[in-house]
Amino acid sequence: MGLVEEGETPAEAAAREVLEETGWRPGPIEPLIYAEAANGITDSQHHVFRADGATCEGPPTEKNESDRIEWIPPADVRGMLDRREIVSSGSLIGLL
Repeated sequence: MGLVEEGETPAEAAAREVLEETGWRPGPIEPLIYAEAANGITDSQHHVFRADGATCEGPPTEKNESDRIEWIPPADVRGMLDRREIVSSGSLIGLL
């Protein structure tokens, strides 16, 4: 997850963040859903995108964003949610 930089669209920010945090350049991305985490309390906006494929560009450049990077089969996601292995609201919005 990251912030949209000045002059950048949410889609451009999503592609940049994926590359920085994973080392993978996403294929074509499309909006999946938009949500506000606490409408009326904060101005936090969640723009969630889906990508069609990705190309490995090298190691992540943002080393402090995650403790590991791995591909998760979609069939495994339900169990991960049940075990509370995925709890970030931004991730949950896109997965559910």
